Amino acid sequence: MMIERESGGGMKFTLILCGVLMALGMVVFWNYRNTLWEQADNLDRLPVMAQLDRPLEGINHRGEEVSFQDLRGKVWVIAYADTFSPAGSEPLIMRLKALQDEFAGEENFHLVALSKDPDKDTPERMLQWGKARGLGEGNWWFMTGVPKKIRTYVGKYFKLYVTPRTDPHEIATYGPWETDHRLSLVDQAGAIRAQYEVLDARVGEGHEKQLRIDIKNLLKHGHNFGGPGRQSQ
Repeated sequence: MMIERESGGGMKFTLILCGVLMALGMVVFWNYRNTLWEQADNLDRLPVMAQLDRPLEGINHRGEEVSFQDLRGKVWVIAYADTFSPAGSEPLIMRLKALQDEFAGEENFHLVALSKDPDKDTPERMLQWGKARGLGEGNWWFMTGVPKKIRTYVGKYFKLYVTPRTDPHEIATYGPWETDHRLSLVDQAGAIRAQYEVLDARVGEGHEKQLRIDIKNLLKHGHNFGGPGRQSQ
């Protein structure tokens, strides 16, 4: 009788173990399947929106002459912003700071805040403004330059346009210039790949998440990564 009880107990343990292993196997299978689906979804993303066929030149917050040509070979994110718009530009640039913190170890990643008010955004002001908000050095430019050249360039390639505000209250709250607050992702070959409405209350959280996925994919796979419209350079 003792032998039979031991045999029955062993069988019960074996059945339980098989059940646990089957459950774990199902979890692994579903996770793997979801990963493949996510990868497939992302492969359909990131067409080329526009090619920066000529670089924009300017001066950064350290007073150095810089050019978008200097960023070839890097993945970079650009914000069209200024230091005078607390309700729009500042939250947008703080999104850049979050990316700076997250990708601090990536030598082939860069950030640009291009001034939409270059008449007032001097290198000295941009430097102090950035320091006051904890923006680090290294993979970061706050960039200014010739106003007409900047506005023409951003309108042509990024489809971002500025219009002057006239309402004093709006100027005090949002700054003197009105524009869309989007982040743009540029690949290693100087192609604009996507834009993200990170300040939009409806879609901002999802766009921020997708931006990070897209950055990682470009850093890992290179500028040929992407969906329709992606052409080898």
